[in-house]
Amino acid sequence: MAGVTVAAATVYHWRLEEFVRAWEAEVFVGRAELVDGEVWPVAIGSWHGDVAARVVRALPNDDHQVTTSSLPTSGSLPDPDCWVRPTAAHPQRRLSDRLDEWAPADVLLVVEVGDETVDQDLGAKAVLYARGGYRWYWVVTREGVYEHSDPGEVGYQVRHLRRPGDSLTVEYANVQVLVDDLLPGD
Repeated sequence: MAGVTVAAATVYHWRLEEFVRAWEAEVFVGRAELVDGEVWPVAIGSWHGDVAARVVRALPNDDHQVTTSSLPTSGSLPDPDCWVRPTAAHPQRRLSDRLDEWAPADVLLVVEVGDETVDQDLGAKAVLYARGGYRWYWVVTREGVYEHSDPGEVGYQVRHLRRPGDSLTVEYANVQVLVDDLLPGD
């Protein structure tokens, strides 16, 4: 029997600038994000959308901008459910007419709602946001909120699960938010 040669598939890793050009040209069908060179589709189900809206409403915004815009981070372009910056902050640089990059000190909190994507949000995205130097990162799940702090190159050094009945400190505003206020009732 003759031998069969099988060629290994080459995985393409996107650079941020390439992804931004493709994104602006609306090459992707639906929402997409770039995480460590890979293009990930963004799917938002009902529970996810309801919880993201609850989080945005619950976060203090007197002197802060709670936004749902993409957040260029460490050569990637993740699409967090929301993140917070001071209202007076200015972009560190402009990536395109539609996209700004922010200094890590101006990114006060990043929030992902992890339903369909909980493994990625607690894994690759947690490492990505920690490498970006973002001090606080929350992943809101059906069981509660994973609160991350103390970022480093390999991830966050501290992670706590805050369950229903618990509260979270919104560090940038020094106020408490109840986990119950972020999760819909059954």
